[in-house]
Amino acid sequence: MKKLFTLFFVAVAVIAARAKDYNVPLTIIVNGTAADQTGVISVVENDGLVDLTVKNFMLQSSDGPMGVGNVEVKGIKPIQQGNATLLLTNQTITITAGDDPSVPFWMGPSIGEIPVELRGKIEGDRLRCYLDIDLRATLQQVIQVAIGDGYQIANPSFENWHTSTGTYVEPNAWHSFESASGSLAALAGHHIEKSADAHSGEASARIYATSIFGIIANGTMTTGRMNAGAISATDKTNHAYLDMSMTDVDGNGDPFYTAMCSKPDSIAAWVKFKQGTPNAAHPYATISAAITDGTRYQDPEDKEYTNVVGKAKNNTIATTDGQWVRVVAPFVYNDNAVEPKAVLVTISTNADAGQGSNNDEVLVDDIAFIYNAKVTGLKIKGQDVPQFDAKTTSYEMELNETITAADIEAAVDGKTAHVVKEVTTEDGGYLCRVTAINADMSVMSSYTVKVKSNAAGIHTLKTDASQPAAYFTLDGRQVTTLVPGTIYICRQADGTTAKIRR
Repeated sequence: MKKLFTLFFVAVAVIAARAKDYNVPLTIIVNGTAADQTGVISVVENDGLVDLTVKNFMLQSSDGPMGVGNVEVKGIKPIQQGNATLLLTNQTITITAGDDPSVPFWMGPSIGEIPVELRGKIEGDRLRCYLDIDLRATLQQVIQVAIGDGYQIANPSFENWHTSTGTYVEPNAWHSFESASGSLAALAGHHIEKSADAHSGEASARIYATSIFGIIANGTMTTGRMNAGAISATDKTNHAYLDMSMTDVDGNGDPFYTAMCSKPDSIAAWVKFKQGTPNAAHPYATISAAITDGTRYQDPEDKEYTNVVGKAKNNTIATTDGQWVRVVAPFVYNDNAVEPKAVLVTISTNADAGQGSNNDEVLVDDIAFIYNAKVTGLKIKGQDVPQFDAKTTSYEMELNETITAADIEAAVDGKTAHVVKEVTTEDGGYLCRVTAINADMSVMSSYTVKVKSNAAGIHTLKTDASQPAAYFTLDGRQVTTLVPGTIYICRQADGTTAKIRR
């Protein structure tokens, strides 16, 4: 029988069944187009295993909502890693009918067996998962369901909009001067509109500059709230800000902030930028992000803030000549104990306040926080896996030593990526497996290393009625000399083992 040595213990100490329902946001991604909705996810723990169910799953179509059913992924073996319980599985399931009486027909049961892949975690009271539902055999598509918030901005593709003031609209989860606070909010003008020129889907956000009393007012969009407090464009009472203690809501009933519970490696967006009148001294648009503890913070800063976890900024976005261009800004994190709770993202038509021209515009689409999980190096027992390359997933090497999961070192480029390591024995050695998952569960990669080894260990010792008892240290190394006062594992010829003290 193969024996598994894993660095992270499996959470099997569940005596009675425990169940919890999570009422969370869902982002449904079909053919690259994202749509937001809410859903109920049921998580049941019983006898050391976890069942996860997406209840009454619906799909939005041009003909209206379509009932799919209950997507049940059962018997997941949880892996405890720090404060997170990881849920990783590939299964073939059958979708069952939902119980929402308003839905006349559930299509899921008629589809038959389908493959699904789940990458998820429970961290405190927060659930985060990616569920890939493979419907290529029947509907020629894969449905990806991103479950839970705190890792990405809602409405990343700017498909959903709400009325802010009068006939003016703002994208859900985003705000401009239409919903600004401040003594001069009524004079701030309008700087955002829905555009049919999209990188994906049917819409993007168009941010544009205007001239007010001859002063250039940059077009600006933020996940927080804009404040218009002065005529001078450079006055810092003109800013974007967040404050989770405020109870104000926008025209969609959402707060003026975006929750953030993690530390992404960068922020990326697709943009089209042009200046109405080229300005060689101020030619750039900008995107910035600041992760904070949720207390009040503004951009541009008016003082030194101690509530910041990390920042990202790209203030050199040049004219894109009418093409969609992907821009990225890496995060730089402070060495402090501040916990991430909110993020303020701001995009502006010029990196400098009051500069540019009144015809400058930035189209923005498909914005995302990027969480890396690329394995950049792999060692076993301190030795490099030969010719390791992240694009190659299988390797072989020879080490005549006993190996456990603790002997595997994986270098990963993601600041908060998860790494699961396990070792199983096989004839002639070991099979080492390393799985890297990024913090928001959207990406996973796995590597295997077959290690040839003739090292004698408690897990590889052949059972032979004629052989004498063998002694091993607690880490599995066979020894012939026993040190008084030391605990050993004794294996008898019949394969039974027991701990002994010499």
